[in-house]
Amino acid sequence: MEIGNLSSDLMTDADWPFFIETIKDSPEWEETEKSSFDPKKYMAMYENLNGEWRLWRLDGERIGITFHVKSSPANQKPWIGTILVKKEMRRTGLGIAIIGQIGKELKKRGEKSLFAGVPEYRYMWIEFLSDAGFEQFKMEVSPEGQDYLIMVCPLI
Repeated sequence: MEIGNLSSDLMTDADWPFFIETIKDSPEWEETEKSSFDPKKYMAMYENLNGEWRLWRLDGERIGITFHVKSSPANQKPWIGTILVKKEMRRTGLGIAIIGQIGKELKKRGEKSLFAGVPEYRYMWIEFLSDAGFEQFKMEVSPEGQDYLIMVCPLI
């Protein structure tokens, strides 16, 4: 699929209905993140990370939501925490293009890698990130006892 004009802006209150719709179309994400379909409350949990919630558009149409941090408290490296693409736009290359766009921005800032953490049982998420250029880095256990695969994408 040829990607048209892909752009992003910081999320605003006007984007919450789209966020809720995308969450409802993403039951695996909702089960993992437990957002309760309340984007304002969910986003507030990540305020202390000083990350960016972005709304992504393709040719002006809303198609996705992401959250990434430029410097994680864990390792002072950039991490992508959320990437949700509108249901009917999935499996078209848009998610990979979005990650690529974030990667280009980070590389311009001098970053050499982008990290992601994925519950080890979310095989499709791991496959998606692998398709986007991520590689297995290590396994970690969350404070709740959940195994996570930590992945890294070289920004070349």
